[in-house]
Amino acid sequence: MYSLHKLLWDIRKDPNLADRYLADPDPILDSYGIGGEDRVAMRELDFKAMYERGFNPYLIYFCAIQLKVDRADYYAQIRGEKN
Repeated sequence: MYSLHKLLWDIRKDPNLADRYLADPDPILDSYGIGGEDRVAMRELDFKAMYERGFNPYLIYFCAIQLKVDRADYYAQIRGEKN
């Protein structure tokens, strides 16, 4: 859990990391040692899955913003209206 929290935090703080993540997420996920269901959720930007898995909602939200996810889409996803 720590590794994904660290990535969410770092993306939130570092716009260059966010851009690199959007361009090619796998090397970044590898560098943070993120695998399994956490990797799938982050790879697919499945914020609801991250929330349900217990990740910090504040970090998820601000990471989504930094990754240029539309706020309406983010909230629809969290409410289960959209995948």
